Amino acid sequence: MGEHDDLLKRFQPALRYDSNEQFFADSAAQYTDAPGIELRRGPSAMGKGGAVIARAVPVGEEPKLTLEFLGPRTHANGAKVDKTDVIGVRGKDYRSQYVRLRTSRPDLNNRMYGRAVEAKGRLWLQYWLWYFYNDYQLALGVGTHEGDWEIVQLRIHEGQPDVAVCGQHRHGEKRAWADVEKLRSDPDRPVIYVARGSHASYFEAGFHETDVWYDVADGKRGAPRLALEIVADATHAWLRWPGRWGDTSPRDRLDIDQNSPTGPGTKKHWRNPDSLLDNARTSSLRTPPRAPELQIARGSGNHLHIAYDLSDRDIPARALVVTVNSRNEKGVPPMTHTFEEVAEHPRGTLKTDIEAHPARHYDIYTSTVAGDPAVPSASMFIELAAVESEPDAPLAEEIAHALGGLFARIRGDR
Repeated sequence: MGEHDDLLKRFQPALRYDSNEQFFADSAAQYTDAPGIELRRGPSAMGKGGAVIARAVPVGEEPKLTLEFLGPRTHANGAKVDKTDVIGVRGKDYRSQYVRLRTSRPDLNNRMYGRAVEAKGRLWLQYWLWYFYNDYQLALGVGTHEGDWEIVQLRIHEGQPDVAVCGQHRHGEKRAWADVEKLRSDPDRPVIYVARGSHASYFEAGFHETDVWYDVADGKRGAPRLALEIVADATHAWLRWPGRWGDTSPRDRLDIDQNSPTGPGTKKHWRNPDSLLDNARTSSLRTPPRAPELQIARGSGNHLHIAYDLSDRDIPARALVVTVNSRNEKGVPPMTHTFEEVAEHPRGTLKTDIEAHPARHYDIYTSTVAGDPAVPSASMFIELAAVESEPDAPLAEEIAHALGGLFARIRGDR
């Protein structure tokens, strides 16, 4: 037990995710233990490199990659660490790999790292959050990258926090502890709203203006209490590994990708938490555009059919975002789908390939992205109830007929 473990547990933040989120705070071991994960030497200035140092599933005599293999100066096998080292995901099917991880390794799900650090005579509690992928689709793919590290930290004064700081992109947001929302059931625990895709942390739900784009963090998707793993320099040297958690990098100055992040121990505020406070500001909260109005039902082959009319939007929609989740699919996280065809066809029907098993219940959130820069709307909630069995032929015909009438009304086909 560390000296400040009780404080870390007492003030552990409670997370609230956005309704359209599909990647959640988990164990960083997802990036060392999952099949297909590799630790590689990054390319040199001459464009050479990329040699494999270790793998999650070793080939031949290769070392096995684990969190403990990583170190600040040398790897566990004695090999010298280079700042160009990257942990990379093989392939681009991030969603499917993440689903396999969450269902096959539930022990890695829903985790938060807590750390106490004393600096300049003050005690800080730091809570580090790891995400498999930064899926910032609000700008239609701009800024996505493998791996994501985020932070919330609390400054302690006479046994209680007096100020809280949320990490957000290039800056942080600060707020007096008295003004931070707390859990009703546990008034010592702050409530933190996680922004869709970017995973930036906010003190309140809403539509937030950032340096360049926007964050939406509606807090409509709850989270279980995350397992708190208390870490320290002496016992968790992997947090100070200087390489990148992911191998996403811009190919040129105009590339939309961002670099994958380095780990917590490379950040200035790892040693000096005041540096994040000094750079913090107050978030600008705005009212999001209204949610889309549409209808969703099971169509032929038990795939989702979406009838929509976005023709009356103040700003034409560039994309429709649909996040589908089933409580009957244990361990499977929600899945988000983006339909850019609504930009050319502001009303109509989408006969999607999203499967909706008749014996499962689904909760679905929908929103739009419009304008330049892209602005997300509020989300609309739709429930799709389970039916007792597969529809027989007459029932299927009846459903198809009803859908046809519904779609016709929305399209204006009289």
